[in-house]
Amino acid sequence: MPSAYVITPNYNGLKFLRNYFRSLLEQTYSDFRIIFIDNASSDGSVEFIKNDYREYVDERIVLIENDANIGFAASNNQGIRLAMSDPQCKYIVCLNNDTVVDRDFLRNLILMAEQIKDAGSVQAKMIWGSRPDLIDSAGLEYSINGLGFNRGAYEPAEKFEWETEIFGCCAGACLYKREALEDVEVDGEYFDEDFFAYYEDFDLALRLRMAGWSSWYAPKSTVYHHKGGTKTFVSDFTIYHNWRNCTWTFLKNMPASLIIRYIPFFLLSEVIQVLINLKRGKTIILKAKYDAYRNLGRIIRKRKNIKRTYESNLKEFLKLKWRVNVPKN
Repeated sequence: MPSAYVITPNYNGLKFLRNYFRSLLEQTYSDFRIIFIDNASSDGSVEFIKNDYREYVDERIVLIENDANIGFAASNNQGIRLAMSDPQCKYIVCLNNDTVVDRDFLRNLILMAEQIKDAGSVQAKMIWGSRPDLIDSAGLEYSINGLGFNRGAYEPAEKFEWETEIFGCCAGACLYKREALEDVEVDGEYFDEDFFAYYEDFDLALRLRMAGWSSWYAPKSTVYHHKGGTKTFVSDFTIYHNWRNCTWTFLKNMPASLIIRYIPFFLLSEVIQVLINLKRGKTIILKAKYDAYRNLGRIIRKRKNIKRTYESNLKEFLKLKWRVNVPKN
């Protein structure tokens, strides 16, 4: 029985799937299954899998076909629940569909997870697919103003060759221990499904930290992320979910003592987000913030159920950061 499950949501990602499956099925670590959740794709993704990988379906690839796009958070939860129905499952690996992994990707994630007993999550080295000399994500960073960043984004990949403890993991390519996810589950959810997409991994990283689980960076586990890049948030969908969830993440998770201390930075960030997007003609930011505060009661109710045994240790992993530098070329 497999001890690891790779969870991948998909929505119209057909152009990435051949390389995605090829790289996963060539892993040096073979004790795993793929749970692939299709969210009502219209590009032939499901047909491609059933035709080109029919010998793997059911045996190695568990294909879930949803009738609608239920979102990144709910899709991952759907896969996690199915994986955990297998008592032999020890590790959950979240992996984007637009990735290509090296042959030792799973082996090196699991080796680090085995070596560090309190590690709740382990981050792969995500390289920007269109610029393989640059980092896409080497983990997550969280700022006292409520903004989240990908650690090392667009910096030279050679600067991130060392194993180290980090704040948290980017759910585009990382491992979670089963017992860690079970420990921080809230209302039957691992990723918060109210988020739909964006910031759900920051929310989970904060909960893992406050429950006493550490996060680590495994640079020998390499992933090429081909959809990433320096594109700014331009679509209404992205602006809405990103900036609504940014507000929710801070107010849901930050300890009361830190909210009091950092509230000036948070409020300034909230204002800047609105002004920048309005300057760009993106009025959807007003709906994002309106909905964030209008529905805050539901988020606060979830806040009450968060495990906070080690919340005093959170401060050392916070920093003040306002923007990420991007390459000109």
